[in-house]
Amino acid sequence: MNDAQVWFDRADDLASQGGHEEEAERLLRDAIAAGHRPALVRLAEFLWHESGRDGQDVIVEVEELLAQAIGDVPGAANTYGNVLADAGQDQRAEAMFRRAVADGDRYAATNLASVLHDRGDDLAAYEVLVSAAKNGDDLAYQILGHNLDPAEPAWAEITAAWSAARPADEPPQFYCYIRGTWDLGLTPR
Repeated sequence: MNDAQVWFDRADDLASQGGHEEEAERLLRDAIAAGHRPALVRLAEFLWHESGRDGQDVIVEVEELLAQAIGDVPGAANTYGNVLADAGQDQRAEAMFRRAVADGDRYAATNLASVLHDRGDDLAAYEVLVSAAKNGDDLAYQILGHNLDPAEPAWAEITAAWSAARPADEPPQFYCYIRGTWDLGLTPR
């Protein structure tokens, strides 16, 4: 294992524990300087969520880090979309989530659906969730399960595809969210 990976792993541990912000940031910056590209995304996440700094103070650097990482660091576009959504830049967030979905990021579809749902475009959110669930996304499947009648043929089709797309030896993940958060205004199907 090279030094950059060691620095990255140590910084990730420190950032997750809290209380070691300066050391975590220094190690992530050292890993970036040594060419460890995933550290770009982890530093952006750290600055945005864990550094204790105001978002307005770090947004420019966070965007620069994520822009550098897009294209060759898995999860960068999805992370960038989340930052943009947090900052209230929904149009840019949607575009970034769409890019992440197109790049095959399995976590981006529900984020895209969330932006669409928050905008009131529940039919578009539904289509994104159906596609994600059919590709094995547990959260998308769970959301749809709260919105569709189990007797509907669409639900049986989604369930069959979801079951076939998931690894047989991996139990489904279940998520908690506030009741009503994902109530989709759907017309009868």
